[in-house]
Amino acid sequence: MPLRPPIAALSLVALLGASLPFTHAATPPTAESAAITRFDDYLAGFRREHGIPALSVAILRDGEVLWEKGYGWSDDEGEVATTADTTYSIASVTKPIAATAILAEAAAGDLDLGTPMGADAGWADTCEWLAGSQILFGRGGKEADGTPVPAMDCSRNITLRDMLNMRANGDGSAFVYNPISYARIDRVVSGAGGRELRSIVRERVMDTAGIRDIALGWRDPGGGSALRLLAPPFVVEDGKPRKNTMSDDDFRAAAGIKASVRQLAQFDMALDAGKLLPAEWHALIFDAPVAQAAGDYRWGWFVQDWNGHRLAWHSGWDPERYSAIYLKVPDRKLTLIVLANTEALWWGNSLVRAEVEASPVVATFLAGFVE
Repeated sequence: MPLRPPIAALSLVALLGASLPFTHAATPPTAESAAITRFDDYLAGFRREHGIPALSVAILRDGEVLWEKGYGWSDDEGEVATTADTTYSIASVTKPIAATAILAEAAAGDLDLGTPMGADAGWADTCEWLAGSQILFGRGGKEADGTPVPAMDCSRNITLRDMLNMRANGDGSAFVYNPISYARIDRVVSGAGGRELRSIVRERVMDTAGIRDIALGWRDPGGGSALRLLAPPFVVEDGKPRKNTMSDDDFRAAAGIKASVRQLAQFDMALDAGKLLPAEWHALIFDAPVAQAAGDYRWGWFVQDWNGHRLAWHSGWDPERYSAIYLKVPDRKLTLIVLANTEALWWGNSLVRAEVEASPVVATFLAGFVE
């Protein structure tokens, strides 16, 4: 039997030029329709320019899906079209979802946010290793533009509350994005006698929001069709996509979820409807003042003020595999979700500044839908 040709043998024009819409929730007003058309054209061009095989987007307004679309193909032979149910590794966009579940568990009285990170038996060794490593958010130093990054201080009694706010570095007065330390949160919870993090997220978020077929890591027994519908990762070399291997990392508070834009939209709607967290938590995360010009990281979210608007967001980056953007504009009741099966959505984020407008995709979105 003859073998099918590999992706390199396919027409890249056919592969990267196609964009296949999926269901629209409603016909938007004329002004929004024009903004959607412009953003649609931009994303189609962005995808072609960056050689992204599969790209999915959803925009929500007032708690409903305003527009959603899939571009390209979710396999390596150009035969399986991207749909609303195509799943991706969402990388660090896992963080706000895990944090929401942890806060809900704490609100129910089943978890103490004051639990020390030392409840994880391996925390001390991890902290000392990071602080002595060449990793910038561990040893400290300066970013490429000279912005200081304080080192981790392993002598401090860093708590679960500190870690959910990325306060593991320096004296904890300002955030430093520290994903390796954040990835120890599940061990802290179980080490203090709490439930497995996967069970907490499944019950407090997925079941409450009615989200099905989402995989909380490779080993999730409740993952349903998430892995079957997963768009494989690609690395782009010389403008051409090449299928890459899958990461074997399982679920942690820092990363690991495999989800579609439709499932993340369900999470967003449930969060804004008050189904997942008490109202006071929603206000604390999204409405409380941001004291520092560099923005903040609070309870699993980057938060910043931009041109008179509050922005709450998270990005996801699985190097040479996947990338993601999840942005909320609370005063406009507006949300953007974009997922890709390459790293093209990542923009080299700062460790100590919240500046999502530096993303070209987000900048284009803000110009069209907010400004």
